[in-house]
Amino acid sequence: MLHVERRKEILNKILKEGSVKADALAKHYKVGVPTIRRDLKYLAAEYGIELTYGGAYAKESMAGQTTVEMNIAQKKLQNLEEKRIIAQKAAGLIEDGDTIALNSGSTVELILDYLEDINNLNVITLSLNVAFKASTIKGVNVFMPGGRLRSISGAFHGRSAEEFLRQFNIDKAFMGVLAVSIAKGVTHSSLEEIEINQTLAEISQKCYLMADHTKFDKVSLAKMFDLNIFDAFIVDGQEPEIYREYARNNGIAVI
Repeated sequence: MLHVERRKEILNKILKEGSVKADALAKHYKVGVPTIRRDLKYLAAEYGIELTYGGAYAKESMAGQTTVEMNIAQKKLQNLEEKRIIAQKAAGLIEDGDTIALNSGSTVELILDYLEDINNLNVITLSLNVAFKASTIKGVNVFMPGGRLRSISGAFHGRSAEEFLRQFNIDKAFMGVLAVSIAKGVTHSSLEEIEINQTLAEISQKCYLMADHTKFDKVSLAKMFDLNIFDAFIVDGQEPEIYREYARNNGIAVI
C-alpha cells in the first residue's frame, strides 16, 4: 500500500474512532512503528490531530457538541439565508421527471422555491408542511404516508408510513438533518424519525445531506446515518474543513 493511501485510512480511523495506537497500526499495515509515527506527524501537521506518546487522537472540536431539536416554526427562522443558498443548490440537482424524497427538515422545504423548468416531478415527503407547499406547484405530484404525526417536526412516522414508502423507487433523497459529527455521523433526537428516515435513504438511488454550518460538530440522542451513505454534502461553505477532507477521502461530492 502506498503511504498516501495508508495515511488516508489512518485519518479516517482517527476521525471515526477518536484515537489510534501506533503499535496497533504498525501491526495492521505490516510496517514499523517509526513509519506510523511519521504518518501521524504528517496528519497532525496537515489536519490538526493531536499526537500522544503512543499514538494520536482527534481534537475535542471534532468529536461534537450535544444539540437538541427545535420545533418546526423555530427552525424556519434560523440561518434562513444559508438555508436558501443550500436549497437553491439542491434544486439544481433535480431534473424533470425525477422522483425525489424530501424529509421534514426546514431546509428541504425551501427547495420548492427554486424549481425551474419542471413540468413533471414526483415528490415523496414525510412532512405535512412540505406536502402542502408542493401541492401548490404546477406539475408536481405529491405522495405522503399516513401514520402518526410528530408535532414538533410536522413529520409522519410509524410502521404504516414505512410500508407506504417501500412502494416507491426514489431517484434522489434530500435529507435535512439535526446534527452532524465525524465521529458519530448524523444523529437525531427522535427514534421514530430515525427509522423512517433510514427507510427513505434505503429506497433511494442517491442521497444528499443538506446542512448549514451550525449543524456540524454536533451530536444528538441516537445515530441515524453514517456519513459515507451520502453521495454529496450540500452546504453553505462555512462548515469545518475536516468535513471536506472526509468527503474527499470517501468519494463524496461537496456542493
